[in-house]
Amino acid sequence: MELRGLFALAVAAVSLSTSPVQAQTTKRPQPPPQVCIGADCVASPAAPSGDALKFHPGFYPYFNYANGANLGRLGTGHDGKDLQLINGLTPNDNVSGIAIAIMWRSIDTGTTAPNYDWSIIDAYLKAVKGVNKRLWVRVQDAVITNNASTAGGRKVVPDWLMTKYGPTAVQVDYEPSPRGVAAKRYSAAVTNAYIALFQAMAARYDSDPSFEGVTLFEETAYGVETGPGTPGADYTEKGMFDQLYALMAGVRDGSKGFKTSNVQLAGNYLFKKSDSAANWTAVFSQVQKYRMMVGGPDSFIPTWVYPTTNFVAVQISGPGTTSSNTDYRRSIFADEVYRGWWKGSTDWRGKILFGPDVEITDIGGYITKNMNPIPTLAQIWEVRGPKLDRAHYFFFDINYGPTGNYGTPAQQWTTAQYPWVKSVGSTNTTNPYQ
Repeated sequence: MELRGLFALAVAAVSLSTSPVQAQTTKRPQPPPQVCIGADCVASPAAPSGDALKFHPGFYPYFNYANGANLGRLGTGHDGKDLQLINGLTPNDNVSGIAIAIMWRSIDTGTTAPNYDWSIIDAYLKAVKGVNKRLWVRVQDAVITNNASTAGGRKVVPDWLMTKYGPTAVQVDYEPSPRGVAAKRYSAAVTNAYIALFQAMAARYDSDPSFEGVTLFEETAYGVETGPGTPGADYTEKGMFDQLYALMAGVRDGSKGFKTSNVQLAGNYLFKKSDSAANWTAVFSQVQKYRMMVGGPDSFIPTWVYPTTNFVAVQISGPGTTSSNTDYRRSIFADEVYRGWWKGSTDWRGKILFGPDVEITDIGGYITKNMNPIPTLAQIWEVRGPKLDRAHYFFFDINYGPTGNYGTPAQQWTTAQYPWVKSVGSTNTTNPYQ
């Protein structure tokens, strides 16, 4: 279900060893005075205004397949697949909508130029409308699996991009290769194509009240190989920041971008060892500017999250600090800056939309499968809910037959997830942008 494999654990281990001097000397990147995408350059654009964002906070169960949603996984409604589960949702069940992850290549099937196929999104949107729910769509631009590499022929970007620029100009490999492939997000050519996709999506769906929002990609973590002779040898941190800000501007473009639908940046770790209070503050400032939402994968129980055994909302964490909680092991840097825990950060809660994601790995997959007991959504909500993070939107992987039924009945859809959602109450309903 999860694209990253063991990457997040590796990043945490490396980044927590960063010295205080390194953290203090990291410079906060600012948006460039011009954003250039291909041959087109514009002044750093202003945030959109005058359009009310859709705001239907709540619980959004995720069809989060490693290779993305497709019509076969949707099924017929009578074959035990996604459509049957959607049709089983009931009024007043506290489910605001359904989220799906879909591969970029499944939407853009062009071989010589972009060619958008909306059939998968259309089908899931029709399904959720049938039960008076909403749809959230995440576009996937990466995959992690053994023996997958650019040189080995694995593709995550559209064929036309590969043909026009060459595979190594638009893709990178996860380290250590071969263990996965990602789009080259610091490439202007890739950003240009990604913006075009989202703007076409906005033209089709932004006015639909049942289309709630989009997530740009699964996570900001980017554990790719950058050594000599690899596709990522041209990697630069500046390129990552410049293209991220260009993507955010393009997706929220005042004439072609999403004006009413929500846009999420799925933040956990920042690129390759770029985490600092200053860097995350700069990113959150752009999230606020464009009225976007932050919050991504990696959601854990309180004993893993609080640096001290005194489980209160005010903590001190980040490079150069020590923790008294011996179970503290999942320092998600975006979350800790969002809470104002890292030295040099401020509390962003209530200032931007927040929408964390619980992946299968968090409730019975490889990270938690040997825990006794295995974490439940109720335990994770102790962190993500009103006691700490005050999430507006709460995403979680649907754990049922077609996904493998991880963990025990206490983690699975019919016996635990759906009943819990029905009983837990509401998410944060205060809109920071109104």
